Amino acid sequence: MYTNRYSQMVQEYYVRRLRAIMAERAERLNRLKTRAQAQAYVRRVRAAVRRCFAPFPKRTPLNPVITGRDEYRPYVLEKVVFESRPGFLVTGNLLLPKGRTGKCPAVLGVCGHSVEGKAAVPYQSFAQGLAVKGFVVFLLDPISQGERFQFYRKDGAPRPPLTQAHTMMGTQMTLVGDFFGTWRVWDAMRGLDYLLSRPEVDRSRVGVTGNSGGGTLSTYVTALDPRVTMAAPSCFICSYLANMENELSADAEQNPPGIIGAGLDHVDMLLCYAPRPTLILGQQDDYFDARYVRKAGEDLKRVHALLGSRGTAEVFVGPRGHGYHVENREAMYAWFMKHAGLRGTARERGVKIVDAKRLYATPRGETHRAGSRRVFEFTAERAGALAKRRGRPAPGTLQAAARRLLGLRQAKGAPPYRVLIRWARQNDIPNRQAVFAVESEPGILVYVASFGRAHPFMHAPTGKVTLYVGHTSGEEDVGTIRAVRALNTPARSLVVVDPRGIGQSRPQAGCARQASFDQVMSADYFHAAAGDMLGESVLGRRVFDVMRAIDFLCAGGATDITLMGRGLGSITVAFAALLHPCRPRARLLHYLPSYQSIVDSPLYAWPLSAFPRGVLKHFDLPDVYRALGRRFTRTQPWNAHMKQGVQ
Repeated sequence: MYTNRYSQMVQEYYVRRLRAIMAERAERLNRLKTRAQAQAYVRRVRAAVRRCFAPFPKRTPLNPVITGRDEYRPYVLEKVVFESRPGFLVTGNLLLPKGRTGKCPAVLGVCGHSVEGKAAVPYQSFAQGLAVKGFVVFLLDPISQGERFQFYRKDGAPRPPLTQAHTMMGTQMTLVGDFFGTWRVWDAMRGLDYLLSRPEVDRSRVGVTGNSGGGTLSTYVTALDPRVTMAAPSCFICSYLANMENELSADAEQNPPGIIGAGLDHVDMLLCYAPRPTLILGQQDDYFDARYVRKAGEDLKRVHALLGSRGTAEVFVGPRGHGYHVENREAMYAWFMKHAGLRGTARERGVKIVDAKRLYATPRGETHRAGSRRVFEFTAERAGALAKRRGRPAPGTLQAAARRLLGLRQAKGAPPYRVLIRWARQNDIPNRQAVFAVESEPGILVYVASFGRAHPFMHAPTGKVTLYVGHTSGEEDVGTIRAVRALNTPARSLVVVDPRGIGQSRPQAGCARQASFDQVMSADYFHAAAGDMLGESVLGRRVFDVMRAIDFLCAGGATDITLMGRGLGSITVAFAALLHPCRPRARLLHYLPSYQSIVDSPLYAWPLSAFPRGVLKHFDLPDVYRALGRRFTRTQPWNAHMKQGVQ
């Protein structure tokens, strides 16, 4: 009954946006003709990338502890725990080559998305492989992997796996304006602090490598830490455009806020300190599209050549699927040996996998049991401090902040619209009178359907109107929610509005393998993350869609408009009522009481698309509700898990 007429609309909207941005980027690169121009490009990229990750915390004492030391035939392994932030423990294995005199080159190893973290076979393999060849290697556990799990059953649900755990923490910290990738790269940079403090290490020969999520992290370290002298990220460098076109969702750390809006692509992060020796590693059958891996390599080589450096940029695409397989590891060994001045074979030898428990740096293999704080605890603490600092904003200040965070501009006049005649004459939905597609901006059609009082199907209803925005589909709510059906009265027309990504434009294919809005890696999340990287709010665009629907109704003769929203729609409606010049009344059903309730809950169900970045620096939802005053009512709150009642 509720066919998704525009199910690909949001996806194609973002594809068009990214194609245009990447075409402009390609033109900028093509205009580089001289060394001075290339140097200016590098400086611009470095500043832009830094803004996407800022701010970093202050460096605090690492308080490193070596908790164990094991000797193996070709190397010594030390088990290390340090604090990247006060009370936040990081576990790692330091591998020291045997039989070497003088200071050795070093490599920071960062792991991909494996439950075992540093104990996973590919990561043990490259760490041992490098140690055998004469490198000191420091291999770290990522957050929520290895010894650093963040969620337990006492937090309210079974532990979410890997990327879902990262995205759960990353989405939550959006509310306080933080970025999970900054947390990840800060752990790595503090690991580099420890590695470079070791007397065995030559600080002039320092590499970084990792695969998949570790490829992401090694790219970030390459972009943000000038102490790195050579880099080899694996199975990450591709293109934001390729990932959008191929509908490849990524976890929170892989979506730096504002980076696409700044006109940057993956490879630009490897140019921040060009011409630093950099090897891009990929795989022929990886889901990171090999076509774009090779194109990234061409961009890297071109800028290095303009800077007068040849032989410092290279690409190796292995023959397999996603993973740090031996061919890629050996390519990395050869690259690091070349640029560290080490002789010998790049063939992998001397690798013997060690049981994970023998690699534990904490007594029970869990930093939380060893006294570490957890990421969401820091986020809740930060939110509490912001609440005390901001106080209660004045109405004008609140509206200005909301417009800025949502990225709303003032639209003039009535929007163009289409009359969906065939749909209007269908009888599959009782009492539906007319259907329209309102163009809120180029490429975005807002579905508007009227119910109740009969009127010419070519025209919007006049007089008194209730505009309804549903949780995930307005028309489904009309058919299933009694309180919504009751809005259809002889005195008032009911108009259902589906803003982008809701109802008739809800994605149903590709990345929507997990179609539910409360799934961590859903299509809704994918598009919200794309918006964040563009520097805009998906919630803000949905609010704009509703405001343009109001403009459409007013232009058609509506004289008295009341808004009603349920679930996700309740947040959209609250902001539309706050910001639309006609000051409509608003009713909320199954509403979120506060964003604070999200940061106070380790696990939650509300999606990224409901959260304006950094909102808790300025206000919370109760401030919005208070500002609406007497023109506002609400009933039946939902808690952080989208369940009835307040937790």
